[in-house]
Amino acid sequence: MRFLSFLAGRLGLSLSLALMWFSLPPACGEGLVHNGGFEEGTTGSLPPGWSPWGSSRDKLLGSFTRDTTRPHSGQACLKIHTPAGSAGYVVTAPAHALRPHPNKTLFVSFWARADRERETIFNLTGYSHLSPFVDAPIANGWQKFKVGPQWKRFHFEFHEGWDYHADKQRYLLLTFHAGAEPREQTLWVDDVSATEGPCRMAGMVREEDLTYAPLAHRLTPGDRLEFTVDPAKRLSEAVRAVGGISFHRVCGWTIQPYDRQGNYTLHPSLEGAIRELHLPMTRFYGVGDEPFGVERAIDKVVEMCRRIKVAPATVPLELESQSATKESVLSPALWAKAARYAKAKGYGFRFWEVCNEPYVRPRKGQMAFPTPDEYVAHVQACAAAIRAVQPDAQIGIDVVSDTNWKWNSYVMKRAAGSYDFVAAHYYAFVHTRQDSFEDVALTANYAKLDRALRINAFLRAYNPERDVYQYDTEWGLYSLGPNHEDADFVDRNANIWGTVHRAVRLIYYAREGMLRGASSWQMLSHVKGQGFGILSQDEPEKRFLLYWLYYYFNRHVGRWALDITGTAPFYQPTTAACPAYIAPQKLAGPYTPVLASLSADGKTIYLVMANGSWDRAFPFDVSLRNFAPERVTAIVLKHDDPDGKPLLNCKEDAVRELPVTRQAERLRGELPPHSVVFITVTRG
Repeated sequence: MRFLSFLAGRLGLSLSLALMWFSLPPACGEGLVHNGGFEEGTTGSLPPGWSPWGSSRDKLLGSFTRDTTRPHSGQACLKIHTPAGSAGYVVTAPAHALRPHPNKTLFVSFWARADRERETIFNLTGYSHLSPFVDAPIANGWQKFKVGPQWKRFHFEFHEGWDYHADKQRYLLLTFHAGAEPREQTLWVDDVSATEGPCRMAGMVREEDLTYAPLAHRLTPGDRLEFTVDPAKRLSEAVRAVGGISFHRVCGWTIQPYDRQGNYTLHPSLEGAIRELHLPMTRFYGVGDEPFGVERAIDKVVEMCRRIKVAPATVPLELESQSATKESVLSPALWAKAARYAKAKGYGFRFWEVCNEPYVRPRKGQMAFPTPDEYVAHVQACAAAIRAVQPDAQIGIDVVSDTNWKWNSYVMKRAAGSYDFVAAHYYAFVHTRQDSFEDVALTANYAKLDRALRINAFLRAYNPERDVYQYDTEWGLYSLGPNHEDADFVDRNANIWGTVHRAVRLIYYAREGMLRGASSWQMLSHVKGQGFGILSQDEPEKRFLLYWLYYYFNRHVGRWALDITGTAPFYQPTTAACPAYIAPQKLAGPYTPVLASLSADGKTIYLVMANGSWDRAFPFDVSLRNFAPERVTAIVLKHDDPDGKPLLNCKEDAVRELPVTRQAERLRGELPPHSVVFITVTRG
């Protein structure tokens, strides 16, 4: 895996505006910029059609004038001079604001020069109203560019329905800053032009227009964890395939399960331990990037699947190197070659994930796909090549699990028809030294689950006639260390913090079915970096805490997910822990999520319960309807050291039996703090 550092939010601009008189501008047509050549006006004064902007102090300190010295063309240009410490700038006068139209692209161009080589800023500033002023920020409106003493032309495109929306950003102001730093500087601008043309983004769905049912918690707020389970009330088949764990590569970074010569290197104890996880699926990537060729690499994946008893038909294969650089891109012919070979051998592979996290800039080298268009073209070509030799293949694309709406919406729309599943890599990005245990275990999960529901809404909108779904191939808790240590070396990602976090996610994944399968990160690691630890050849007889989570979870998901009705104490998240795009009240949810499922033969009910509170225990009272229990067993997974090492010295350090009282059709017990409980209830 190439550990992610997802894109931060675009820098927003907060304006201090003085009230001013203006007349409402007309709708845009030809000649959208008034006095863009600055030919009107008096030398040394502010040109008509333009206004100083910023705080009252900055507007007074700055100098914004019509200048006849060295214009690019004609008789004059605009001169913007700001002294050190000033942040004033110039905008289109509100009386001449641009009025955008739906389904259009706004083309803005201008010439600029400066007193010296440096970086400066152009911004497309949006408002929903002008009297009074109501900001409507444009995420992509803030554009930095390099300017020098010689005149140079600059050009920017802004797409309605993508960068801005005509019904939201109803007024647009062209905005020029003298520089990107608060120092004394001068910028000259001339020949400003804005025109509208056809928009290739027409038909894009924006997030605020998506409709979908909110995350179903099943339990309602109450003082007690008290609920009823009836085996006759089935929600759907439980999604057992979410209990997967991903390998790295065939020749992984731990030189496992094969070395670079293709020799099998996995310790027998680890092979047996993996088999005992009862994995419903796994995933390999870089399969076409191994030194022994794609065919032999596929042979070895099949052999690994045979050893650990995982069906190849459930396993996504990604062929290209995880670094996602220009050099790593493989031809559609090689993708077709892999599919043809796997089909001819009767291996059963059908999931092909095209590229790994192509939206992330690699640490070295050029991005494989600098624009979404390039990735879409690659997906389309690879999908066509694969389906030509394997018509029933399932083609996957990678989208962003966070709020990079532009990549997601564009790729899902433009590539529609070429892909069958989406892998969003739902890592939860948190700060385990700043965020509370509750916000990590609960809020972060509820936010990610909402994202998954949003992605499904996008998929329905862009694929109305096709069954397109999510089949994730990496996820987990992802926190950097206090000194920015990489997530591999942050124990809380995999100790009891990461374990309860993953348990909460697994409960919802299996019960609510927003994904059809999920394979978390990562199967094999080194003891020196335990942040995603499951197993390590450094200590082949020991197990990580996360190992026991998956060991018990995959044994406690029956065929049918059951409805649960009742109450639970709810956690109200802190505002600081909530993503900006969703209100804190929408992320309130139970401290104690519950999964209830029924075995295929109807004789066993399984319960999985997680406690997302660090210090509160919750008594539980479960009523079983139409199910007379004869035997009850319960296991609790718990570790009390918040900074404990994920690698356990022995199983008993974190796993023990939990007392449960059975009385007729009722079960009572206590859910300990920061724990996961697995209960098996059988009848004759």
